[in-house]
Amino acid sequence: MAKRSPSSKSEIVDKIFEAGVVGAGGAGFPTHIKAQSRAEIVIANGCECEPLVRSDKYVLETYPDEVLEGLRAMILSTGASRAIVGVRASQQALIESLRKMTAGDRGIEIAEVKDNYPAGDEHPLVYELTGRAIPQGGIPPSVGVVVSNVGTLRNVRRALEGKPVTTRIVSVCGDVPRPVVVEVPIGTTVRDVLALTQNLQGIEAKSILLSGIMMGEVITDLARPVDKRIGAIIALPSTNEVIIRKTLPMEQIVRRAASVCCQCTFCTELCPRHLMGHAITPHKIMRSVGWTRVFTPDIAGALYCSGCGLCGVYVCPMLLSPDRISFRVRAEMAGRGIKVKQDTMPGVEMVRPHRLVPHKRILEKTGTVAYDKDLAFGGLLEPAKVTIPLQQHAGVPAVPTVKVGTQVRAGDLIADVPEGKTGARVHASIDGVVTAINHTIVIERR
Repeated sequence: MAKRSPSSKSEIVDKIFEAGVVGAGGAGFPTHIKAQSRAEIVIANGCECEPLVRSDKYVLETYPDEVLEGLRAMILSTGASRAIVGVRASQQALIESLRKMTAGDRGIEIAEVKDNYPAGDEHPLVYELTGRAIPQGGIPPSVGVVVSNVGTLRNVRRALEGKPVTTRIVSVCGDVPRPVVVEVPIGTTVRDVLALTQNLQGIEAKSILLSGIMMGEVITDLARPVDKRIGAIIALPSTNEVIIRKTLPMEQIVRRAASVCCQCTFCTELCPRHLMGHAITPHKIMRSVGWTRVFTPDIAGALYCSGCGLCGVYVCPMLLSPDRISFRVRAEMAGRGIKVKQDTMPGVEMVRPHRLVPHKRILEKTGTVAYDKDLAFGGLLEPAKVTIPLQQHAGVPAVPTVKVGTQVRAGDLIADVPEGKTGARVHASIDGVVTAINHTIVIERR
């Protein structure tokens, strides 16, 4: 019997919600809310912001039919008249393959996106593919666009078949003996991922980044579980400049800003959001925080910081961290209830095309050129235990629907969204028994 395509917006939204689909690009925004939007254009984001990572490329190469079916479902749900699949220009074989697959589909365009960083950030991506500039503080639907990561779209297609999100495609790369792409049950610990891919030996002498070298965080606890948002586990030598910068204490970062920042303005001139016309000026944030260390109008622009890391990891000639300071200021202002102001008339900087940073320059600056390679598929991992977070999405944590001792099978609902709240359902990722519940649900194979 042929598979039945969804017939209505409400059916698509309901199935996405039931499956617990969230944005796989990193933010983890519940996808059923995006599917409720109205849009003229849907963008499938296959650009993979982070250097070294190949998770989205693997999804597009291996599951193009599922991605395109998920995209068609989002077109139907949002009422869009067209869709664009954005792929980095360096991946010509993949682009040609997708174009052949969609040759008879007038509603879907396969578009090349220049290999600049951050290619996959929604604001520059929407502008590059549609010519529409998202207002500062705004989101893609404010200009009639919905953006979904290709991994998300694969999960949308699977949701329409009644399959909840129980696994995540993860790149294991960097300074490891066996760089691979693997499919990982949600809740598998970083240690287990490294062990099951034969990359654990000698890991004590290295540092581990989750998700990426630019926007990712350095972790010291290898018991940290992989959730729906984590697309990469990257090992780098502990002496790498990226690691050193990311692990400096904030007080030391602020002291350096006060004593060393020369106000060259390079961080502002190359800031991707500033070039989009947003009122963020990292050099003024550095000046204000470094000297006054209190909120002033000069640092209000930190609210528009995307956390891309470019100004700190790549730009600053004094080896400072305007990225970490700006993101810290943004978090503190948000905590005080200070909200972004939307500007409905953004003015993209005319110099923008001349200030974009190629991915290859990021690799050179971060000392990671030797690790930039295609990754073989390492299979579906089978850990003995998973630790599934209740908070692995934007919104509020899910509420457990099981108890310690409950026998579960992969795909069973184990935590639900509180009534009237924004969140996503959580499902068991392996067969087993629930052995602990706190801010996570631990399941062990029995």
